[in-house]
Amino acid sequence: MTLLIAGCGFVGERAADLLHAAGHTVIGLTHSAASTERLRAAKPWRVEACDVSSETSVRELAAKIAPQPVDAFIHCASSSRGGAEMYQSVYVNGMRHLLAAFPGAFPLYTSSTSVFPQINGETVDETSFADPDRETGRLLREAENLALNAGGCAGRLAGIYGPGRSFLLKNLLEGKAAIEGNDGHGRFLNQIHADDAASALVHLVTHRLAGIYNIADDQKVTQRDSYLDLCRLFGLPMPPARDPDPNRKRGWSHKHVSNAKLRASGWQPRYPTYLDAVQNDPELASSILRAVIDEAAVPLPRQPNIILIGLMGSGKTTVARIVSQMIGFQCIDTDQLIIETAGQSIPAIFAAETETGFRLRESAALRSLLGKRGACIATGGGIITQPRNLPLLRHLGYIVWLDADPALLARRTSHNNDRPLLAGEEDPKAKLTRLLDERKPLYKSLADLRIQTSELTPQETAYGIMESARVFFANMQR
Repeated sequence: MTLLIAGCGFVGERAADLLHAAGHTVIGLTHSAASTERLRAAKPWRVEACDVSSETSVRELAAKIAPQPVDAFIHCASSSRGGAEMYQSVYVNGMRHLLAAFPGAFPLYTSSTSVFPQINGETVDETSFADPDRETGRLLREAENLALNAGGCAGRLAGIYGPGRSFLLKNLLEGKAAIEGNDGHGRFLNQIHADDAASALVHLVTHRLAGIYNIADDQKVTQRDSYLDLCRLFGLPMPPARDPDPNRKRGWSHKHVSNAKLRASGWQPRYPTYLDAVQNDPELASSILRAVIDEAAVPLPRQPNIILIGLMGSGKTTVARIVSQMIGFQCIDTDQLIIETAGQSIPAIFAAETETGFRLRESAALRSLLGKRGACIATGGGIITQPRNLPLLRHLGYIVWLDADPALLARRTSHNNDRPLLAGEEDPKAKLTRLLDERKPLYKSLADLRIQTSELTPQETAYGIMESARVFFANMQR
C-alpha cells in the first residue's frame, strides 16, 4: 500500500515508521520546512512539505506524487494548540482538501475522546452520545463526519503520553497535581501510550476498518487510584483534592472510554495500563525525571537508598554488604538482578545479546527498583554510560562513587572470569585506564560523594558512606 501520513508529530512519525517497517510505501507530510529537513535526514521514508489547510498546497502535493496512486491516508496533523479557527483550518478544511485531492484513498481521521461530554462516571463506547458543547469539539465531530461519509474511519484518541511527554507524572513530581472532584476520587483518566496509538492507527488503516473506534488503553482508573500507584513508586505524598477546573482547554469530563470495539478487531496494546508503561517503557520515567532535573523548578525527589557507582573491582558489592549490615538496609546488586531475570550469567548474556542487549537488561533492572526504599544498591560499572539511567539513579538515592587506581582494579579483577569487557587482547590495566578516562566525567557529575578507596579498608569505606548518607538525608528532611 501507498499511504500518506498528514502530520508526522508525536504519533504520526511513529505510525510512519511502523508502516515503512511493514513494507508499505509511506509519504510523510509536515507543515514546516525545518521538520521536513529533519525527517528527511533521519527517516528512510519519503517526506514532503505540505500545509493541509491550504487547498493549493494539497493540490500541488497530489500533482507532485502523481501518477503514484495513494491507497489510504491518515490525517493526524496538529492544530498547534490553537483555538476554533485553527481547528477549522487544519482539521475540517484539511480533511476536505485531502479527500478532494485523493478521492480513491481510504481516509482515517485522528479525533479525540474529548468529543464525549459525559461527566457522571459513565462508560462510553462508540455508540455513546458525543455532541460536545464547545466549538472546538463540534469541529472535531465535523472532521470525523467527513471521513465517515467518505467510507473511512475516525479514531478517537485518549490522552497521549510517551517518552518526554506525560503531564500526569510530571505534574506529580513538580507538586502541581490535584485530584479533581468526584468526592476525592477525581475524574476517570483515559490515556494511550504514543506507541500504542500509532499501532492502533496502523491497524485501522491497513485493515480499512470503517467507522468510529476509540483508541485508549485497557485501564479503568480514577486520578486517585493512578496517583496511589505513582506516589508509591516515586515516594511522594498524595496530591490534594480540589474542585474541577472549568477553564480546562477540553473542559472537565468524567467518563471511562471503552476500547472493546478496537480490541475485538484484533488490536492489543503493548502497555495495557499507565503503570505498565512507567515500569516497562525504557524511556518514559527516565525522560520525565530528566525534564524535572533540567527545568530545575523544584528539587528532584530523592529516595532513602544508597547507590554505589564506580568501575569494576572498586569494591561496590563488598562495601554494599557492609553498609547494609551496619544500618539494616537491604543489599541489592544490579548485576545479580540481571542474572536472576535472564537465568544466565553475564558472559552468556554478552555472548547471546552483545553489550547492547545487556545494557537494555541493566536499564530494566534499574527501573525495577522504582519504589524501593531502605536499600544499598551496588551497580555495574557501565550503568552510567546509558543516558536513560542517569535520572533514575539520581532519583533512586544518595550516590557514592568508589574510585580507585586502575592498577589496583586490574589486580582485583585479574582472576575473575565474569568480566566480559576485560576479555580480549587489550591489557586489563590499559583497558581499565581507558574506561576510567571515558567514564570519569559521568561518575563525577553524578556522585554526591566520591571516595578514594585505594588506601581504605572496605569497613572504613562503608563507615564514611554511612555517615555522609545520614547527614544528607537528615538535611533533606529539614
